[in-house]
Formats: sequence, C-alpha cells, structure tokens
Amino acid sequence: MENSMIVVGGFSFLWCGLYFGLCFMKPSRSNEWHCRTVTAVHAIVVCLLSLWCAFVQGPWPFTDAGGPSTPLQSLTIMICLGYFIFDLSWCLYFQTEGLPMLFHHLCSILGMTVGTVTGQYGTEMIATIFGSEITNPILQFRWFLREEGKYNSVLGEIVDASFMFLFGFFRIGIGSYLLYSYFKQDTDFLGRLGAVVIYGISWMFWINIVTYAIKKHKRTRKHEKMHKKQDSKNNVFLSNGEPHSCISNGRKSVETQSSINGSITNKDQFLIQRFINYKYSNN
Repeated sequence: MENSMIVVGGFSFLWCGLYFGLCFMKPSRSNEWHCRTVTAVHAIVVCLLSLWCAFVQGPWPFTDAGGPSTPLQSLTIMICLGYFIFDLSWCLYFQTEGLPMLFHHLCSILGMTVGTVTGQYGTEMIATIFGSEITNPILQFRWFLREEGKYNSVLGEIVDASFMFLFGFFRIGIGSYLLYSYFKQDTDFLGRLGAVVIYGISWMFWINIVTYAIKKHKRTRKHEKMHKKQDSKNNVFLSNGEPHSCISNGRKSVETQSSINGSITNKDQFLIQRFINYKYSNN
C-alpha cells in the first residue's frame, strides 16, 4: 500500500513537472492553457492504456468485473490518480471550477485510491477511466478554439457535435449497459456504490450538456430569423429604391440611363441612384 501511494505521488510530480515545463517554455500562454494541455495528454495516455487493458490483456469489464487488478490496470489507475491529484490542486489554487467538477474530482480520487490500496476493482475502473476520458481531448480542443477566436466556425460546430455524440454514446449509452451488467455480476457493495456515484455524475454532466445544446440551438434559430427579417427588409428597400433621398435630376438621369441600356435590375438602379446622389452632393 505504501509503495503504491509513493508511486502515485511520483506520477503527480511528473504531471506537475510537465505543467511547469510548459509554463517555462511558453510563458505567453495562460496557466489554464498549459493545464488543459496536460489534461489532454493525460486523457490520451490513459485511454490508450485502458484500451490495451480491456481489448488485449483483459479481463472484459462486461463479464469479468470485480476481481483483483492486473499490474497494467494498477499502473493505469495510479497514473490517472496522480493526474487527478495534480488537477484538483490546480483547480483549488486558481479557483476555476464549480462544485460539480470538484465533487467529480473528489469522487474519482477516492475511488481510485480505494482501488490502488486494495488492489481490487481494476477491470471496472479501467472501463470507467476510458469512458470518462475519451471525450476529454475534444473538450480541450474546443476550449483552445475559443481562446484562438476560431470557435464560431464550421470546425467549432463539428467539435461540439462530436463531443456531445461521444459523451452520450460512451458515458450514457455504454455506461448504462455497463452498470446493468455490473449489477448482474458477482460484485460487492463498495464497487456498486462507486459505480452508481460515477454514473450519477455522468448524468449530471449530460443534463448540463443537453441544456447548453438546446439554448445554443434556440440562439442560432433566433439569429437566423433576425437575419432573414433583415434581408427581407433590404429586399423591399432595394425594390422601392430611395425615393426620398434621390433628387429629381438624379431620378431623371436614372430613367434616361435605363431607357438607353434596356432593363436594369432594382439593385443596379439603387446603386446608380447612390452614385448620382454622391455626385450631385459634391457639386
């Protein structure tokens, strides 16, 4: 147990070292930029390790959960636990997160600490880590786009849609089936309690995501309606011309020009009238 927690402390030190190294190499970037970079790196690392644990090494979490952790599972959990200790410390120091995220971090740290100390629950924790972290790189990329002023674009829409789909698919869809299969297996009370807590947190985040998506859709529809209304007004304005702003000489010139050149569109007529107004006002 003591050796395991020393290893966890070592991984926390490594994540801190990566963060401070980024701060030193790129001082022009904000502290949150560097922290989110570390978060993305951590998510990629633990997702790859979790995939190897589940699909190559085993055991399979949908049928063989509740047993002792394998060495690779224990290593993955300790890497993840070390990161969460670093990230929680960072969030508390800079006070960037609200209570839901802090509660999520505390529950994750508590669960992984139990798994590290007891040497149990590795299979189900690996599945939980993968489902929780698979969407994290996309979430960080979304934040980077916002910082660079490139979020309000087609790429930003793709990132939002991808994040929402993957979150719903893995944490709600697959997560629901995993919880169901976990209760059907020979698992103990502590493991089931942790599974229910993490599953409940996933639903809390999912409700926030769906609420945000609905509000964003409504804002987009409202913006589109305003644009259509404005375009409609502009079309009426162009079709009627500028009768009050055009002087009589300008209007006669336009009519003469129209008779010479044949049919002229309303938009062309409007532009010609503006040119004549400008010319006569200068004279």
